[in-house]
Amino acid sequence: MSRRLGLFRLENCGYAVPLDRILRVIDCGFCTTLPLVSDRMAGMLILDDEVIPVLDSNWLSGVTTGQGLSADFKILITTEVGTVALPADMTVGIVAENRYEHVASEQETTDFFLESICYRSNRYRVLNVDVFMLSLIRP
Repeated sequence: MSRRLGLFRLENCGYAVPLDRILRVIDCGFCTTLPLVSDRMAGMLILDDEVIPVLDSNWLSGVTTGQGLSADFKILITTEVGTVALPADMTVGIVAENRYEHVASEQETTDFFLESICYRSNRYRVLNVDVFMLSLIRP
């Protein structure tokens, strides 16, 4: 079975999340801000009696800090440490591995991006969800 990815955009940057990690996409531009939280956290959502942290946009290079609160969509993903929400301005869709190309990354690589792909002439960076979450909670 080929790997499938959910594709999203925030400002002018594209990112991809393995489909098996996506729990839900919420059309919600609002979340509650919290005082005295990490600069990587934008706030929280309360959904079905669960508090879900919403990440800010500063983890995605090229995106203005502070977009986590105002993004139109929240992408709920499952990680080893629980559910978190990623901000997105646009949901592009789901793509199977045989429909995109693997490309060399022009951006500085980080441990939490596995690779870059190209789909319909747009680049997306594939998020390594667990490594990404560990980078947020470990100094």
